[in-house]
Amino acid sequence: MKIAVVGAGIIGLALCRALLLRYENLEIDLYDQFSIPSKGTSMRNSGVLHAGLYYKPNSLKARMCKLGTALLLDYIHDNGLPLLNCGKILVPFGEVDHQNLLAIKRKADANGCETELITHEFAERIQQGIVGQDSYLWSPLTKVFSPGHILNQLTIDLQSSLVNFCLEKVRSICSSTTTLLTHASATVAYDYIFNVAGPGALRLYQQDLPDSSRLALLPILGQYANLTDGPGITTNLYPVPDLELPFLGVHVTPRNGELLPILGPNAVPIFREYLDEYGPDDLLNVMPRLSIEAAMFIGNACNFRKHAMSELTISPTRKFYTNTVRFFNPLTRSSIKVAMAPHIYGIRPQLVNLDTLTFFDDFICKLHGRTLHVVNAVSPAFTSSMALAEHLIDTTL
Repeated sequence: MKIAVVGAGIIGLALCRALLLRYENLEIDLYDQFSIPSKGTSMRNSGVLHAGLYYKPNSLKARMCKLGTALLLDYIHDNGLPLLNCGKILVPFGEVDHQNLLAIKRKADANGCETELITHEFAERIQQGIVGQDSYLWSPLTKVFSPGHILNQLTIDLQSSLVNFCLEKVRSICSSTTTLLTHASATVAYDYIFNVAGPGALRLYQQDLPDSSRLALLPILGQYANLTDGPGITTNLYPVPDLELPFLGVHVTPRNGELLPILGPNAVPIFREYLDEYGPDDLLNVMPRLSIEAAMFIGNACNFRKHAMSELTISPTRKFYTNTVRFFNPLTRSSIKVAMAPHIYGIRPQLVNLDTLTFFDDFICKLHGRTLHVVNAVSPAFTSSMALAEHLIDTTL
């Protein structure tokens, strides 16, 4: 059986591994136009193993996140990879946040997640110097992993298997013939094709199936910083997110060893120069959609105008500093210093429904013939990756 997997991010790598574990006598071509493993969003993130608090109950995100956590933890333990069992505290800043905190608690309960509303005294025992609030939401099973270690280990696993690494751009996919066209104008036939190309997946999907034309990518820049001085960080510190938006806000993430804690990402809805995850064809798909940004801003769809205004700043460093110090009491704040970390920056395009100008809040998996397109594989895609790989195989083969 000959299979093509398009995209060498975490989902593509996990999918190849799952196929090899389940079937014998496979020939797998793994395509990526830049590098294997991908240096895109899979590599450029905080490395938070999500517990599944935020997602709509019974959604694909909710189910895959919960199942994926157990599978990814097994892989981390089996390969001796870094892991921090540090938990997460959601910190409210105002009455609206307190109400949203309770709504997230209800979602977490519906998703079978272990969470607890805690007092300041309890929170202080977890993270010294935390700002005083009436209550917080504690997620003890949230953890922190190393994205690079996992991606590199998966690549090593696949190098010793029958996977053929193809550093080549896929120009188009034809599901009616189960063929793909490479950048070198070679048409290659397969028994099954999986399109898991991250930001490029929508272009391939829309070329193959015209009924997907009412979808568009809104380019979002995720910036990061490091905490270079200040308190020891012993847990993830998150703000309470705006429930209408797919962004979780700038958070503080501890890391293993001597690595500096990560701050971020923010979510800047502005087209910037960080385009290394796109090819020219992908940009043609994204650039005309800048008018979507304007429409969502003017109409304030999904509270987007408020978000965009909060992200605009002359000094990103100052913005990260301001978003970080609010997690701590006045005495602790005095020691905090931050510095931008551009090596972690990444484009995180969000999928928009053009008819309603609203964000899609779930993974989209569309099977046509023996071709499966996976679109909007955004957070918690890394946490979900190994369960999602199993789901994609069950859906297709």
